[in-house]
Amino acid sequence: MFLKVALALCLVTSTTAFFIEEECLNYTVYPVQYELTIIPYVLYEGRSYYDCETIITVIANAPNVQIIELDAKDLDIKTVNVYYNDRDIINKFRPFEYNGKVGKLYIYLREALQQYSISKIQYNIKISFSKQVESDSSSGIFIAPYEDGGTKHLFATRLSPNKARYFFPCFENPRFEAVFKFRVYQVPNRKGVQYANTSLVIAKEQTRHKVRDDYVIIEYIPSSQVALHQVGFHYSQFGFRQVSAKNTNDTIIVWGPNNKLKYYDFILIFGEKIMNMIHEYASVNRPLVYGPINIVAVPLRLDGYEVGSWNLLTNRENRLTYIPEFTSIKQEEHMTFELAQQLCRIWLGNPGEIERTRWYEEWFKEGVSTYLAYYFLTQYEQGIQTLRHRIPIGIHGLQMKNIAMSQDWHHSTPALITFNRTLAVEIPARYKELVQMKTASILWMIENWIGSDKFHMALVRYINTRRGHYISLKDFMTNLDHDTVECLHQFFNGSTASKVLDSWFHQPGYPVIHVNVLRDRTPNAVQLKQHKFSFVREDRDSHYLIPISYMVQNNQNCFNCYQPRFTIDQTYTFEENLNGGWIILNTNASGYYRVNYDTFTWKLIAKTLKEAHLSINELNRAQMVNDVFALYAAGVMNQSLAVEILDYLDQELSPVVWDSAISGFDLIKTPGASCNINKYLYKDWQEFMQAKVAPMYNQIATEIEQQSVSRMFRSHIISFACAVDLQPCLNQLRQSYDNYIHRKHRLDPDTRETCYEVLYRSDANFGRQGFNAFEVEDKVSAERKIRKEKQFLYQIPMGSPVLDRLVMSTTNAPDSTTEKKEDTEQPTVPATHGGATQNFAPNVLALLFFILCSMR
Repeated sequence: MFLKVALALCLVTSTTAFFIEEECLNYTVYPVQYELTIIPYVLYEGRSYYDCETIITVIANAPNVQIIELDAKDLDIKTVNVYYNDRDIINKFRPFEYNGKVGKLYIYLREALQQYSISKIQYNIKISFSKQVESDSSSGIFIAPYEDGGTKHLFATRLSPNKARYFFPCFENPRFEAVFKFRVYQVPNRKGVQYANTSLVIAKEQTRHKVRDDYVIIEYIPSSQVALHQVGFHYSQFGFRQVSAKNTNDTIIVWGPNNKLKYYDFILIFGEKIMNMIHEYASVNRPLVYGPINIVAVPLRLDGYEVGSWNLLTNRENRLTYIPEFTSIKQEEHMTFELAQQLCRIWLGNPGEIERTRWYEEWFKEGVSTYLAYYFLTQYEQGIQTLRHRIPIGIHGLQMKNIAMSQDWHHSTPALITFNRTLAVEIPARYKELVQMKTASILWMIENWIGSDKFHMALVRYINTRRGHYISLKDFMTNLDHDTVECLHQFFNGSTASKVLDSWFHQPGYPVIHVNVLRDRTPNAVQLKQHKFSFVREDRDSHYLIPISYMVQNNQNCFNCYQPRFTIDQTYTFEENLNGGWIILNTNASGYYRVNYDTFTWKLIAKTLKEAHLSINELNRAQMVNDVFALYAAGVMNQSLAVEILDYLDQELSPVVWDSAISGFDLIKTPGASCNINKYLYKDWQEFMQAKVAPMYNQIATEIEQQSVSRMFRSHIISFACAVDLQPCLNQLRQSYDNYIHRKHRLDPDTRETCYEVLYRSDANFGRQGFNAFEVEDKVSAERKIRKEKQFLYQIPMGSPVLDRLVMSTTNAPDSTTEKKEDTEQPTVPATHGGATQNFAPNVLALLFFILCSMR
């Protein structure tokens, strides 16, 4: 029946958009078009409000409908009518009932609606109401003050699911799509009422004309067929700046207060470069969207862009303005990533396309847009002028993988495929980042496996051939195999990219591969066994289809280490000539898994890291450092071995390795982790990392290098040095703030957040004076970190002092000529002190001896 309704809707709408193929929805009345006439009153004093008249064209989706149920919240409903042609069929004795508590408007009819599939009849619901607008950005429509030659205000909307009802009465099903036709009145200058000259909706302006009392009426063309969360409205006295793409008519327009327009140049130039990269990547002279992309800077705390929107976007003001003396390098990275990700979403499919492209699985679209955002960001940061010389995402790939892995281990985390047909706006907030980063990480793993050029050619070819059609995960994987599987690009055991993707999308979490090298035979046998990784419970068997790549220390007679092409399911054993050296899995760290080696192999790796760490590429060093912290936190690796491997860090100069080490150190704070951390052990780890980070801190703390990579590295090192209570760092930041307070110099924006953290530790009342938007963001982040640290320290037990304090390892790495049988065995899970294998008996004897001596 729904297909008949969809066909009928195509005939009555004024657009050429087509309907999503879905099962019959559980509404008896279906909206076809919303016509909104809005008269906003922005008051200088008192509450602002708007009057509105909405006409909803609907059809009956079931027989004998005599009650129409709409969603409406915090609205002052004045009149309601329902027209069939020109005849009002509302029940005059009981016209409507409005339940403000549950947010429902019930309309009662004196005659039943006729089912559209039989009668082809449509009805018009006419509702007039008014709405008081406040500054709460979580209520759908809100008002925000800004300074531009005095205090002014703007109206703006954020109609994510369950928020449109605060804007106007509607059928708030996120899968319902309809045409929207706006008419907006611009109120003239009057006493107590603010004049506004900027009105933006989701459609292009058609006409404007003056009426009595100098009102200006703006008529907009009917929008394309969209869902409620894709609707937008903005009303202010903003000005704008704009840029256009090189080869298409795509235009980005940023709106903001006139006195701040110069601060939008950075984001405009960045947006132009990303648009040009996308067009070059697509290899098709096709605009991203029909009409301009309007971006509104809102002076309130907003959480990124609206996921489903394409031509009217809002974001917090400091995510669009770039002021060198206030914008930190982290904030700059955040604003560029968000815009790159949103432009990728728009390119992958939006309602404003000439031929609309739809995705069955929007979680998959979110992952692809995240991956592409990092891809374009990598080219932008490296100054690449043409994608013919593309650079793999490498560093960004490892960052997104570490973010995903830090969240993806818990037993309650769902598999990606469970989101199935879930709309992107319906993904729970707690899983949003995980879905984006994990999907992107799995794509990065596949890209590294089949080759970057092949992967990107297959991806862009697929997107281009699906314009105006549906994109599904299954269809994508089929085409990926078709474009990439060759004799040289198929796994030894017959697996393909689609089989690997299917394996990872259908299982939650990720695995750890235990590597055991049998060195008592020639060639050596390498045993691989996977388990599902978790911080809080015993390993469990898992069945991920894992692409294996590896490198060896001594590759003179290596069988297949240059491009090994096989996958493992549960266990796998292969032969390799290691010649007494180590083997390292997961070349370039692109695989979405962790690796734990036998003790002897770990000691060989530790020896190489200590003596010649540059012989191992930085991505693999970074991954191993993060894995060591994770394995220790999970109780899989003992403390002394972890310290021996990490001992080389005071020689490490790579930003990506230190970034991985910093995120890895946070893993030992995982609630309930099997390492059984206590306050004494945590203090020992802090002191150990103090010794490791101190040389790097001393080297870069006073540098003035302003390259983005250097700024970010310096920011991370200073933040971590203070996190582990490195005293020179703490003193320096306190001194910097004292100098700032006494007007001697400005506070470095890159270390501002860390400075706030240091001050909060000693003064809980810090931060009550005025801050700008950039400082407020860092202040809130600092407060959050301090609360999390206090909660962690409160929850862990005191423990008891460890006699053998945690110091830099002095254990000699094994000589490759001597092998012990126990070195080839898997590390055992320790019983005490978070996995630290303690030499208990000698310590007890030493303690007794000390007590006896004291008694004498």
